[in-house]
Amino acid sequence: MLDQFQPFIYDFIDTIVDVKADENCGYQSVADLLSVGEDSWSLVCNYLLKELGKFSNDYIKLFGGTNKYEELRNQGM
Repeated sequence: MLDQFQPFIYDFIDTIVDVKADENCGYQSVADLLSVGEDSWSLVCNYLLKELGKFSNDYIKLFGGTNKYEELRNQGM
């Protein structure tokens, strides 16, 4: 899978995690890299949703409005 990345980034890659391709694969990758197991993807999702809610004003400013914020918030539900 390393060949899917540009060569300049190889030195920054420690681990490549191959998870089941579904709508939760990003969360599964993070969970696996945190050593909680990819089946714990929902914990990662919940923590990220809490982060999004806790700093909602900052994220809305960062995204330039509420559209992207609401899209991300609704993806986790």
